[in-house]
Amino acid sequence: MKDKKITGAVTVLTMGCRVNQFETDLILEMGNDHGFCTTHSLDEADVIVVNTCSVTRESERQARKLVRRLVREHPAARLVITGCYAQRSPETFANHPNVELVVGNADKKQLWDLWSRHLRQEVLDCTTTLAGGDSGVHGGGIALQGPLLEHSPDRARTLLQIQDGCDRQCTYCLIPRVRGPGLSMDPGRVLSQAQRFLASGSRELVLLGIDIGSYGRELSPPSSLAEMVDALLPLCTEARLRLSSVDPMDLDDRLLERFHPGSPLCPHLHLSIQSGDDLVRKRMGRHGSRQEILDRIHRLRHINPGIVLGADLIAGFPTESEEAFGNTLDLVEAGGLTLLHVFPYSRRPDTPAAHFPSRVHLSEQTIRQRAAALRHMGKEMFRRRIEERLLRTADVLVERLDGGDAWGTSEDYQTVRFANLLGDPHGSIRRVRLTGYDPVAESFSGVVPSFSTGLSTASVDNS
Repeated sequence: MKDKKITGAVTVLTMGCRVNQFETDLILEMGNDHGFCTTHSLDEADVIVVNTCSVTRESERQARKLVRRLVREHPAARLVITGCYAQRSPETFANHPNVELVVGNADKKQLWDLWSRHLRQEVLDCTTTLAGGDSGVHGGGIALQGPLLEHSPDRARTLLQIQDGCDRQCTYCLIPRVRGPGLSMDPGRVLSQAQRFLASGSRELVLLGIDIGSYGRELSPPSSLAEMVDALLPLCTEARLRLSSVDPMDLDDRLLERFHPGSPLCPHLHLSIQSGDDLVRKRMGRHGSRQEILDRIHRLRHINPGIVLGADLIAGFPTESEEAFGNTLDLVEAGGLTLLHVFPYSRRPDTPAAHFPSRVHLSEQTIRQRAAALRHMGKEMFRRRIEERLLRTADVLVERLDGGDAWGTSEDYQTVRFANLLGDPHGSIRRVRLTGYDPVAESFSGVVPSFSTGLSTASVDNS
Protein backbone atom coordinates (compact mmCIF):
# COMPACT_ATOMS: atom_id res chain seq x y z
CA MET A 1 0.00 0.00 0.00
CA LYS A 2 1.41 3.38 -1.00
CA ASP A 3 2.27 5.86 1.73
CA LYS A 4 -0.28 8.66 1.41
CA LYS A 5 2.20 11.18 2.80
CA ILE A 6 4.27 10.90 -0.38
CA THR A 7 2.58 13.52 -2.49
CA GLY A 8 3.46 16.76 -4.20
CA ALA A 9 5.59 17.77 -7.16
CA VAL A 10 9.09 16.49 -7.85
CA THR A 11 11.79 17.43 -10.33
CA VAL A 12 15.22 15.92 -10.92
CA LEU A 13 18.35 17.84 -11.93
CA THR A 14 20.74 15.55 -13.78
CA MET A 15 24.50 15.95 -13.90
CA GLY A 16 27.05 13.91 -15.79
CA CYS A 17 26.58 11.03 -18.19
CA ARG A 18 23.62 9.79 -20.19
CA VAL A 19 23.29 6.81 -17.84
CA ASN A 20 22.32 9.33 -15.18
CA GLN A 21 19.80 10.81 -17.61
CA PHE A 22 18.16 7.42 -18.15
CA GLU A 23 18.12 6.75 -14.42
CA THR A 24 16.52 10.15 -13.84
CA ASP A 25 13.59 9.00 -15.98
CA LEU A 26 13.30 5.92 -13.78
CA ILE A 27 13.42 8.00 -10.59
CA LEU A 28 10.57 10.16 -11.89
CA GLU A 29 8.56 7.14 -13.04
CA MET A 30 8.93 5.50 -9.63
CA GLY A 31 8.07 8.81 -7.98
CA ASN A 32 4.83 8.90 -9.99
CA ASP A 33 4.08 5.38 -8.74
CA HIS A 34 4.50 6.67 -5.19
CA GLY A 35 2.09 9.55 -5.64
CA PHE A 36 4.31 12.37 -6.88
CA CYS A 37 3.59 14.39 -9.97
CA THR A 38 6.48 15.50 -12.18
CA THR A 39 7.24 19.17 -12.75
CA HIS A 40 9.94 20.86 -14.80
CA SER A 41 9.72 24.01 -12.68
CA LEU A 42 12.01 24.39 -9.69
CA ASP A 43 9.62 26.97 -8.26
CA GLU A 44 6.76 24.45 -8.25
CA ALA A 45 8.78 21.51 -6.91
CA ASP A 46 8.16 20.30 -3.37
CA VAL A 47 11.10 17.88 -3.70
CA ILE A 48 14.19 18.46 -5.82
CA VAL A 49 16.38 15.44 -6.52
CA VAL A 50 19.96 16.13 -7.64
CA ASN A 51 21.46 13.21 -9.56
CA THR A 52 25.19 13.88 -9.18
CA CYS A 53 28.36 12.93 -11.05
CA SER A 54 31.80 12.17 -9.63
CA VAL A 55 33.95 11.53 -12.70
CA THR A 56 36.19 14.58 -12.12
CA ARG A 57 36.91 17.07 -9.37
CA GLU A 58 35.18 19.70 -11.49
CA SER A 59 31.97 17.65 -11.70
CA GLU A 60 31.95 17.36 -7.91
CA ARG A 61 32.59 21.07 -7.53
CA GLN A 62 29.66 21.80 -9.83
CA ALA A 63 27.44 19.51 -7.74
CA ARG A 64 28.32 21.34 -4.52
CA LYS A 65 27.75 24.68 -6.23
CA LEU A 66 24.34 23.55 -7.52
CA VAL A 67 23.20 22.38 -4.08
CA ARG A 68 24.25 25.69 -2.51
CA ARG A 69 22.30 27.58 -5.20
CA LEU A 70 19.20 25.46 -4.67
CA VAL A 71 19.31 26.09 -0.92
CA ARG A 72 19.64 29.81 -1.54
CA GLU A 73 17.08 30.22 -4.33
CA HIS A 74 14.52 27.55 -3.34
CA PRO A 75 14.55 27.42 0.46
CA ALA A 76 11.10 25.83 0.66
CA ALA A 77 12.08 22.81 -1.44
CA ARG A 78 13.23 19.57 0.19
CA LEU A 79 16.44 18.23 -1.36
CA VAL A 80 17.43 14.63 -2.07
CA ILE A 81 20.99 14.01 -3.30
CA THR A 82 21.76 10.84 -5.23
CA GLY A 83 24.17 9.56 -7.89
CA CYS A 84 27.89 8.87 -7.97
CA TYR A 85 29.03 11.74 -5.75
CA ALA A 86 26.42 10.78 -3.16
CA GLN A 87 27.77 7.22 -3.32
CA ARG A 88 31.40 8.27 -2.99
CA SER A 89 31.02 10.95 -0.32
CA PRO A 90 27.58 11.01 1.34
CA GLU A 91 28.95 13.02 4.27
CA THR A 92 29.54 15.95 1.90
CA PHE A 93 25.77 16.48 1.75
CA ALA A 94 24.36 14.69 4.80
CA ASN A 95 24.50 17.72 7.11
CA HIS A 96 23.84 20.35 4.45
CA PRO A 97 20.89 22.70 5.09
CA ASN A 98 17.69 21.58 3.34
CA VAL A 99 19.21 18.23 2.30
CA GLU A 100 16.89 15.67 3.84
CA LEU A 101 18.18 12.48 2.26
CA VAL A 102 21.39 11.27 0.61
CA VAL A 103 20.99 8.15 -1.51
CA GLY A 104 23.95 6.49 -3.22
CA ASN A 105 23.78 4.42 -6.39
CA ALA A 106 23.56 1.33 -4.24
CA ASP A 107 20.10 2.42 -3.06
CA LYS A 108 18.91 4.56 -5.97
CA LYS A 109 16.30 1.93 -6.85
CA GLN A 110 14.90 2.32 -3.30
CA LEU A 111 14.96 6.12 -3.28
CA TRP A 112 11.23 6.67 -2.74
CA ASP A 113 10.95 3.86 -0.20
CA LEU A 114 13.76 5.54 1.74
CA TRP A 115 11.94 8.85 1.40
CA SER A 116 8.82 7.25 2.85
CA ARG A 117 10.82 5.93 5.80
CA HIS A 118 12.34 9.38 6.24
CA LEU A 119 8.86 10.92 6.44
CA ARG A 120 7.98 8.38 9.11
CA GLN A 121 10.98 9.78 10.99
CA GLU A 122 12.94 6.56 10.88
CA VAL A 123 16.64 7.17 11.47
CA LEU A 124 18.68 6.74 8.29
CA ASP A 125 22.43 6.80 8.76
CA CYS A 126 23.53 7.94 5.31
CA THR A 127 27.20 7.75 6.11
CA THR A 128 27.05 4.00 6.77
CA THR A 129 24.05 2.41 5.07
CA LEU A 130 24.40 4.44 1.87
CA ALA A 131 28.14 5.01 1.73
CA GLY A 132 30.43 4.14 -1.13
CA GLY A 133 33.03 1.42 -1.03
CA ASP A 134 33.72 -1.96 -2.52
CA SER A 135 31.07 -4.08 -0.85
CA GLY A 136 28.19 -4.69 -3.22
CA VAL A 137 27.85 -1.15 -4.55
CA HIS A 138 24.67 -1.78 -6.48
CA GLY A 139 23.74 -5.47 -6.54
CA GLY A 140 21.56 -4.69 -9.54
CA GLY A 141 21.15 -1.08 -10.53
CA ILE A 142 17.92 0.87 -10.90
CA ALA A 143 17.87 0.29 -14.68
CA LEU A 144 18.18 -3.46 -14.19
CA GLN A 145 15.46 -3.71 -11.54
CA GLY A 146 13.28 -0.64 -11.94
CA PRO A 147 10.05 -0.44 -13.94
CA LEU A 148 9.90 -0.42 -17.72
CA LEU A 149 9.46 3.12 -18.94
CA GLU A 150 6.64 4.63 -20.97
CA HIS A 151 7.79 7.62 -22.97
CA SER A 152 5.71 10.47 -24.30
CA PRO A 153 5.43 10.87 -28.08
CA ASP A 154 7.61 14.01 -27.99
CA ARG A 155 10.73 11.87 -27.60
CA ALA A 156 11.99 11.08 -31.07
CA ARG A 157 15.41 9.93 -29.76
CA THR A 158 15.34 7.69 -26.71
CA LEU A 159 18.07 6.54 -24.36
CA LEU A 160 18.04 2.81 -23.59
CA GLN A 161 20.35 1.62 -20.81
CA ILE A 162 21.45 -1.99 -21.22
CA GLN A 163 24.35 -2.22 -18.76
CA ASP A 164 25.64 -0.80 -15.48
CA GLY A 165 28.91 -0.88 -13.57
CA CYS A 166 32.44 -1.65 -14.73
CA ASP A 167 35.01 -4.40 -14.19
CA ARG A 168 37.94 -2.49 -15.67
CA GLN A 169 40.61 -1.29 -13.30
CA CYS A 170 41.74 1.92 -14.99
CA THR A 171 44.23 3.58 -12.67
CA TYR A 172 42.67 7.07 -13.00
CA CYS A 173 39.03 6.11 -12.50
CA LEU A 174 36.84 5.64 -9.44
CA ILE A 175 33.66 4.73 -11.34
CA PRO A 176 33.89 0.99 -10.44
CA ARG A 177 33.86 2.04 -6.78
CA VAL A 178 30.71 4.13 -7.14
CA ARG A 179 28.92 2.01 -9.76
CA GLY A 180 30.01 -1.48 -8.78
CA PRO A 181 30.93 -4.42 -11.01
CA GLY A 182 29.65 -4.77 -14.55
CA LEU A 183 26.08 -6.04 -14.83
CA SER A 184 24.03 -6.55 -17.99
CA MET A 185 20.30 -6.12 -18.37
CA ASP A 186 18.46 -9.32 -19.24
CA PRO A 187 18.10 -9.49 -23.07
CA GLY A 188 14.35 -10.03 -22.80
CA ARG A 189 14.01 -6.93 -20.66
CA VAL A 190 16.04 -4.89 -23.17
CA LEU A 191 13.81 -6.03 -26.02
CA SER A 192 10.63 -5.31 -24.05
CA GLN A 193 11.83 -1.80 -23.19
CA ALA A 194 12.87 -1.17 -26.79
CA GLN A 195 9.48 -2.31 -28.09
CA ARG A 196 7.73 0.04 -25.66
CA PHE A 197 9.81 3.00 -26.78
CA LEU A 198 9.27 2.24 -30.47
CA ALA A 199 5.54 1.74 -29.96
CA SER A 200 5.33 5.16 -28.28
CA GLY A 201 6.89 6.85 -31.31
CA SER A 202 10.65 6.74 -30.77
CA ARG A 203 12.54 6.72 -34.06
CA GLU A 204 16.03 6.28 -32.63
CA LEU A 205 17.25 4.14 -29.74
CA VAL A 206 20.58 5.07 -28.16
CA LEU A 207 22.15 2.10 -26.35
CA LEU A 208 24.13 3.11 -23.29
CA GLY A 209 25.79 1.86 -20.17
CA ILE A 210 28.87 2.49 -18.09
CA ASP A 211 30.78 -0.03 -20.23
CA ILE A 212 28.46 -1.31 -22.97
CA GLY A 213 31.27 -3.13 -24.76
CA SER A 214 31.25 -5.65 -21.90
CA TYR A 215 27.52 -6.32 -22.31
CA GLY A 216 26.53 -9.92 -21.73
CA ARG A 217 29.82 -11.34 -20.50
CA GLU A 218 28.49 -12.26 -17.05
CA LEU A 219 25.08 -13.49 -18.27
CA SER A 220 24.22 -17.18 -18.33
CA PRO A 221 24.63 -18.18 -21.08
CA PRO A 222 27.13 -15.45 -21.99
CA SER A 223 26.15 -12.96 -24.65
CA SER A 224 27.75 -9.92 -26.31
CA LEU A 225 27.02 -6.41 -27.52
CA ALA A 226 26.99 -7.71 -31.11
CA GLU A 227 24.30 -10.26 -30.19
CA MET A 228 22.24 -7.54 -28.51
CA VAL A 229 22.53 -5.33 -31.60
CA ASP A 230 21.49 -8.25 -33.81
CA ALA A 231 18.41 -8.82 -31.63
CA LEU A 232 17.40 -5.14 -31.79
CA LEU A 233 17.98 -4.44 -35.49
CA PRO A 234 14.87 -6.37 -36.69
CA LEU A 235 12.75 -4.08 -34.48
CA CYS A 236 14.13 -1.00 -36.23
CA THR A 237 12.23 -1.29 -39.51
CA GLU A 238 11.15 2.36 -39.26
CA ALA A 239 13.73 3.55 -36.76
CA ARG A 240 17.45 3.52 -36.22
CA LEU A 241 19.86 2.32 -33.56
CA ARG A 242 22.87 4.17 -32.15
CA LEU A 243 25.67 3.06 -29.84
CA SER A 244 27.12 5.31 -27.17
CA SER A 245 30.74 5.20 -25.98
CA VAL A 246 32.57 1.91 -26.62
CA ASP A 247 36.11 0.75 -25.92
CA PRO A 248 37.62 0.16 -29.39
CA MET A 249 39.00 -3.18 -28.21
CA ASP A 250 35.40 -4.39 -27.79
CA LEU A 251 34.65 -3.90 -31.49
CA ASP A 252 34.76 -7.49 -32.74
CA ASP A 253 34.30 -8.47 -36.39
CA ARG A 254 30.62 -9.26 -35.94
CA LEU A 255 29.87 -5.83 -34.49
CA LEU A 256 32.04 -3.98 -37.00
CA GLU A 257 30.13 -5.53 -39.91
CA ARG A 258 26.84 -4.10 -38.59
CA PHE A 259 27.98 -0.59 -39.54
CA HIS A 260 27.61 -1.24 -43.27
CA PRO A 261 25.92 1.51 -45.31
CA GLY A 262 22.14 1.28 -45.23
CA SER A 263 22.09 -0.42 -41.82
CA PRO A 264 19.70 0.91 -39.15
CA LEU A 265 22.83 1.08 -36.99
CA CYS A 266 23.93 4.71 -37.24
CA PRO A 267 27.34 5.45 -38.83
CA HIS A 268 28.61 7.19 -35.73
CA LEU A 269 30.63 5.87 -32.81
CA HIS A 270 32.27 7.41 -29.76
CA LEU A 271 35.45 5.59 -28.76
CA SER A 272 36.85 5.39 -25.23
CA ILE A 273 40.54 5.85 -26.12
CA GLN A 274 41.98 8.17 -23.41
CA SER A 275 45.54 8.14 -24.81
CA GLY A 276 47.31 7.41 -28.07
CA ASP A 277 50.60 6.45 -26.42
CA ASP A 278 51.25 2.79 -25.64
CA LEU A 279 53.22 3.36 -22.44
CA VAL A 280 50.70 5.84 -21.04
CA ARG A 281 47.86 3.48 -21.97
CA LYS A 282 49.61 0.70 -20.06
CA ARG A 283 50.01 2.92 -17.00
CA MET A 284 46.34 3.88 -17.31
CA GLY A 285 45.38 0.21 -17.25
CA ARG A 286 43.89 0.43 -20.75
CA HIS A 287 43.91 -2.64 -22.98
CA GLY A 288 45.10 -2.64 -26.56
CA SER A 289 47.82 -0.74 -28.36
CA ARG A 290 47.73 2.37 -30.48
CA GLN A 291 48.09 0.24 -33.61
CA GLU A 292 45.25 -2.08 -32.58
CA ILE A 293 43.00 0.96 -32.15
CA LEU A 294 43.97 2.30 -35.57
CA ASP A 295 43.41 -1.12 -37.13
CA ARG A 296 39.81 -1.12 -35.90
CA ILE A 297 39.28 2.46 -37.05
CA HIS A 298 40.61 1.66 -40.53
CA ARG A 299 38.38 -1.42 -40.69
CA LEU A 300 35.36 0.69 -39.73
CA ARG A 301 36.16 3.16 -42.48
CA HIS A 302 36.58 0.36 -44.98
CA ILE A 303 33.14 -1.00 -44.06
CA ASN A 304 31.51 2.45 -44.07
CA PRO A 305 33.56 5.39 -45.40
CA GLY A 306 30.92 7.82 -44.12
CA ILE A 307 31.22 6.85 -40.47
CA VAL A 308 31.92 9.63 -37.95
CA LEU A 309 34.16 8.81 -34.99
CA GLY A 310 34.57 10.69 -31.75
CA ALA A 311 36.69 9.91 -28.71
CA ASP A 312 37.22 10.45 -25.00
CA LEU A 313 40.77 11.65 -24.33
CA ILE A 314 42.61 12.51 -21.11
CA ALA A 315 45.22 15.27 -21.20
CA GLY A 316 48.12 15.36 -18.75
CA PHE A 317 48.01 11.89 -17.22
CA PRO A 318 50.95 11.37 -14.79
CA THR A 319 54.18 10.42 -16.65
CA GLU A 320 52.82 11.76 -19.96
CA SER A 321 55.85 13.19 -21.77
CA GLU A 322 55.76 15.66 -24.66
CA GLU A 323 56.39 12.73 -27.01
CA ALA A 324 53.56 10.72 -25.47
CA PHE A 325 51.19 13.66 -25.78
CA GLY A 326 52.28 14.07 -29.39
CA ASN A 327 51.32 10.44 -30.01
CA THR A 328 47.78 11.23 -28.84
CA LEU A 329 47.57 14.23 -31.17
CA ASP A 330 48.84 12.07 -34.02
CA LEU A 331 46.24 9.39 -33.26
CA VAL A 332 43.46 11.97 -33.51
CA GLU A 333 44.64 12.92 -37.00
CA ALA A 334 45.49 9.41 -38.18
CA GLY A 335 42.12 8.12 -36.99
CA GLY A 336 40.14 11.05 -38.37
CA LEU A 337 38.52 11.65 -34.97
CA THR A 338 36.20 14.65 -35.24
CA LEU A 339 34.05 14.78 -32.09
CA LEU A 340 36.39 14.93 -29.10
CA HIS A 341 35.53 14.91 -25.41
CA VAL A 342 38.70 16.18 -23.73
CA PHE A 343 39.19 15.69 -20.00
CA PRO A 344 42.09 17.36 -18.18
CA TYR A 345 43.53 14.71 -15.87
CA SER A 346 41.74 14.87 -12.54
CA ARG A 347 43.42 13.35 -9.50
CA ARG A 348 40.72 11.15 -7.97
CA PRO A 349 40.97 9.86 -4.38
CA ASP A 350 41.66 6.17 -3.82
CA THR A 351 42.81 5.53 -7.39
CA PRO A 352 46.27 4.08 -8.14
CA ALA A 353 47.25 7.06 -10.32
CA ALA A 354 46.61 9.44 -7.44
CA HIS A 355 49.39 7.66 -5.53
CA PHE A 356 51.98 7.81 -8.30
CA PRO A 357 55.12 9.67 -7.09
CA SER A 358 54.64 13.42 -7.00
CA ARG A 359 57.48 13.95 -9.47
CA VAL A 360 55.54 12.26 -12.30
CA HIS A 361 52.39 14.37 -11.83
CA LEU A 362 52.19 17.23 -14.30
CA SER A 363 51.52 20.81 -13.29
CA GLU A 364 48.00 22.17 -13.59
CA GLN A 365 49.26 24.64 -16.18
CA THR A 366 50.70 21.88 -18.37
CA ILE A 367 47.51 19.85 -18.06
CA ARG A 368 45.41 22.85 -19.11
CA GLN A 369 47.71 23.62 -22.05
CA ARG A 370 47.55 20.06 -23.34
CA ALA A 371 43.78 19.93 -22.95
CA ALA A 372 43.55 23.17 -24.94
CA ALA A 373 45.82 21.75 -27.64
CA LEU A 374 43.65 18.63 -27.93
CA ARG A 375 40.50 20.73 -28.19
CA HIS A 376 42.15 22.86 -30.88
CA MET A 377 43.02 19.70 -32.80
CA GLY A 378 39.43 18.54 -32.43
CA LYS A 379 38.14 21.81 -33.87
CA GLU A 380 40.50 21.50 -36.83
CA MET A 381 39.40 17.91 -37.49
CA PHE A 382 35.77 18.98 -37.29
CA ARG A 383 36.42 21.85 -39.72
CA ARG A 384 37.71 19.31 -42.22
CA ARG A 385 34.62 17.21 -41.60
CA ILE A 386 32.38 20.19 -42.36
CA GLU A 387 34.10 20.67 -45.72
CA GLU A 388 33.61 16.99 -46.58
CA ARG A 389 29.98 16.99 -45.49
CA LEU A 390 28.66 20.07 -47.25
CA LEU A 391 26.51 19.54 -50.38
CA ARG A 392 25.97 15.92 -49.40
CA THR A 393 22.79 14.48 -47.95
CA ALA A 394 21.86 13.56 -44.40
CA ASP A 395 18.88 11.72 -42.93
CA VAL A 396 17.60 14.08 -40.25
CA LEU A 397 15.39 12.91 -37.42
CA VAL A 398 13.04 15.82 -36.69
CA GLU A 399 13.11 16.57 -32.96
CA ARG A 400 11.92 20.18 -32.82
CA LEU A 401 9.65 22.38 -34.93
CA ASP A 402 10.28 26.13 -34.78
CA GLY A 403 8.04 28.19 -37.02
CA GLY A 404 8.78 27.13 -40.55
CA ASP A 405 12.01 25.34 -39.61
CA ALA A 406 12.68 21.81 -38.45
CA TRP A 407 15.62 20.89 -36.23
CA GLY A 408 17.00 17.42 -35.74
CA THR A 409 19.91 15.00 -35.59
CA SER A 410 21.48 13.33 -38.60
CA GLU A 411 22.48 9.69 -38.70
CA ASP A 412 26.12 10.77 -38.26
CA TYR A 413 25.26 12.82 -35.15
CA GLN A 414 25.13 16.34 -36.51
CA THR A 415 22.54 18.96 -35.59
CA VAL A 416 20.71 20.11 -38.72
CA ARG A 417 18.16 22.86 -39.39
CA PHE A 418 16.14 22.94 -42.58
CA ALA A 419 13.11 24.77 -43.98
CA ASN A 420 10.15 22.47 -43.34
CA LEU A 421 8.51 23.03 -46.73
CA LEU A 422 6.84 19.60 -46.80
CA GLY A 423 5.38 19.91 -43.30
CA ASP A 424 7.33 17.00 -41.82
CA PRO A 425 5.97 16.14 -38.36
CA HIS A 426 7.95 15.63 -35.18
CA GLY A 427 9.59 12.21 -35.23
CA SER A 428 9.86 11.97 -39.02
CA ILE A 429 13.15 11.30 -40.82
CA ARG A 430 13.77 13.53 -43.82
CA ARG A 431 16.63 13.36 -46.31
CA VAL A 432 18.23 16.81 -46.46
CA ARG A 433 21.06 18.26 -48.55
CA LEU A 434 23.50 20.15 -46.30
CA THR A 435 24.27 23.64 -47.59
CA GLY A 436 26.05 25.48 -44.77
CA TYR A 437 27.34 25.43 -41.22
CA ASP A 438 26.62 27.93 -38.43
CA PRO A 439 29.48 27.88 -35.86
CA VAL A 440 27.46 29.92 -33.36
CA ALA A 441 24.51 27.53 -33.35
CA GLU A 442 26.90 24.59 -33.94
CA SER A 443 24.54 23.23 -36.58
CA PHE A 444 24.33 22.53 -40.28
CA SER A 445 21.70 24.16 -42.45
CA GLY A 446 20.10 22.28 -45.29
CA VAL A 447 17.38 22.09 -47.89
CA VAL A 448 15.02 19.31 -48.88
CA PRO A 449 15.92 18.25 -52.43
CA SER A 450 13.21 19.10 -54.95
CA PHE A 451 12.85 15.43 -55.87
CA SER A 452 12.25 14.40 -52.23
CA THR A 453 8.68 13.17 -51.81
CA GLY A 454 8.80 10.49 -49.15
CA LEU A 455 10.31 10.18 -45.71
CA SER A 456 13.60 8.33 -45.37
CA THR A 457 14.50 5.44 -43.09
CA ALA A 458 17.83 4.74 -44.74
CA SER A 459 21.28 5.43 -43.37
CA VAL A 460 23.84 7.87 -44.70
CA ASP A 461 23.93 8.62 -48.42
CA ASN A 462 27.01 10.49 -49.52
CA SER A 463 25.71 11.24 -52.98
